[in-house]
Amino acid sequence: MKPWFPPTVSTVAVAAAAEADNRVHRWPLTPRITRWLRTKGADARLAGFETDRAALGVEVAHDARGDLVMTTPLTGAHFPREMRTEGPSGRPLPAHLPREMRRDGQDARAGEAWVLWAHGGGFCWGSARDGTGLRLAAGLGRPVVSVEYPLAPEERFPVAIEHCLAAYEAGVRERGPQVLLGGVSAGANLALGVLQRVRALRESGSDLPQPIGLVGLTPFGDLAGEGDSYRVNEGRDAYLRWRGQQERFARAYAGRADLRDPLVSPVHADWSGEPLPPAIFTTGTRDLFLSDTARIHTAWRAAGGEADLVLAEGMWHSYLSDARLPESDALMARLLDWCDGVLAGRV
Repeated sequence: MKPWFPPTVSTVAVAAAAEADNRVHRWPLTPRITRWLRTKGADARLAGFETDRAALGVEVAHDARGDLVMTTPLTGAHFPREMRTEGPSGRPLPAHLPREMRRDGQDARAGEAWVLWAHGGGFCWGSARDGTGLRLAAGLGRPVVSVEYPLAPEERFPVAIEHCLAAYEAGVRERGPQVLLGGVSAGANLALGVLQRVRALRESGSDLPQPIGLVGLTPFGDLAGEGDSYRVNEGRDAYLRWRGQQERFARAYAGRADLRDPLVSPVHADWSGEPLPPAIFTTGTRDLFLSDTARIHTAWRAAGGEADLVLAEGMWHSYLSDARLPESDALMARLLDWCDGVLAGRV
């Protein structure tokens, strides 16, 4: 029987949900099994990334730290929304216009801005060759530094956060302080962890700047799995199951750490103190991690921070990652508009 979806969900998304492998896998996430799982479909994923990269006109290179830097030929120029063209699947792309055609009055800091991005994959797989980071690089015309952080279970908490923090510190030194910080799923968890570490360092007297904005896409923010959506959306998320699967990711990453440690599970973070940067959080009504996103957004606002919450009817975890979906295109357009506002000082 096909799962029921509300009529607002596109037929493309309904078909994608029917195709999804959301079985509850019972594999223990040992280093040997995880290495094997990472190889499954790896060639196809790499080929798909390269096809999209070429279509979007994005260039990639590794920096001295081994992280992947994604740029466009006109990286550093800023383009108003109406100057963007449409690319594959209707995705917004930066128009190939010379810098002198930028609209007068653009915020000077926009030309200096860059993005630090953390990919998803349950902390156990995925890579810096991330499709969402690629689309951000194309759509914003900014350098996107996609972090190749160490994966679990070979490396456990807090190694990935410390690696991302080091990339943040190095990027600020080399590229400047105007950094948008973000990630998807486990990567959003790491981005929130980096921000907590930056704020703690600043409280101790460091001059390391906070990011100018934070992007949290369907964050895996509650590794103890105590939120309502872990039960209500069990079996409804077209991408994730909790029972028998996500606990394994949580323990593979956290090891013996307390799952309620705010750096492990940012739903428990204390955001009081210094003013927060603007943020955008995204989720769907069928996202297994809907509660995580709602709790983080609520805590952010309670601490006085400005934060947008994008809640998509009928959509599941990390649906932005599937560029075939009209809903994915719509969210990417919304995300690019929000990032434009941050870069121009309107948010």
